[in-house]
Amino acid sequence: MGDLAIDSAVTPVGEGRYAATLSEEWNVWGPIGGYLASVALRAAGAETRLTRPASMNCQFLSTARFEHVDVAVERLRASRRAEALRVSMSQHGRAVLHATVWAVAGDLAGPRQRLATPPQAPPPHGLPTIEERAATEWGGIALPHLAHCDTRPVFWLEAVPERYGEPNQRGWVRLRPRATFPEDPWLDACRSLIHVDITPFPCVMLASPNDVEPFVAPTMDLQVIFHDAAPESEWLLVEGHASALSHGLAAGRAAVWSPDGRLLATGAQQMLCRLFSAPEQAGEPAATSAGAEAGGGP
Repeated sequence: MGDLAIDSAVTPVGEGRYAATLSEEWNVWGPIGGYLASVALRAAGAETRLTRPASMNCQFLSTARFEHVDVAVERLRASRRAEALRVSMSQHGRAVLHATVWAVAGDLAGPRQRLATPPQAPPPHGLPTIEERAATEWGGIALPHLAHCDTRPVFWLEAVPERYGEPNQRGWVRLRPRATFPEDPWLDACRSLIHVDITPFPCVMLASPNDVEPFVAPTMDLQVIFHDAAPESEWLLVEGHASALSHGLAAGRAAVWSPDGRLLATGAQQMLCRLFSAPEQAGEPAATSAGAEAGGGP
């Protein structure tokens, strides 16, 4: 079980350049996309003088190995209030990830008003874990990314029906073994990256009828907007929605809420479907991820 603070750490090696070593603790047929994005976001946070991230748009270009990666951060625009950064991650000269990040100052003046209504959910401590639910009703479940999250679903399928559930899911999550990072707003924002990344693909699968051919869906694009922060809260409420499954693409979105009903982050994801039965195209790498859980390039 990996510690996000340790496993996503970056080391400065020169002007605008950082180094990191990808931990195999975040392996789901390749590095989890949200984990890769976290490494890139922390490099941006180390490069900027501003306090917190406002948004991140990330493209996964190829599947990384659990080895050393080089991260370069370029400043595109800078002012006292906001800064735009470009982040590039490579491994042995091969592009792995490209992202743009907006950073903002922590003391920005402006109106503060809750515009979105939080979803209804009972407290997490009264809900069974996903492992407990699955052991009782499905005979067990083995999803490697669950090792990093204590997950308490609000909704659950009592049995596998002819058609799966609604195209939305809701549940409480907290990272394991360390759940909060109040000392670093950039690392705290990585929690939302992780949760937004791993949520849409299960929603797509649960919304799909049984006659859909088995497929994986590596992440192509991940976009996350950071609205607020709850660095002291171990539990976060995550709500995901399946948006589309057509023309070889799968899409979904997710929102992250604090226990006191504040919207912390929203995000969306575009995934490239690959049928298990389809032979790999010439020159194209084998499918190494199971959708959002494993992001790592199409």
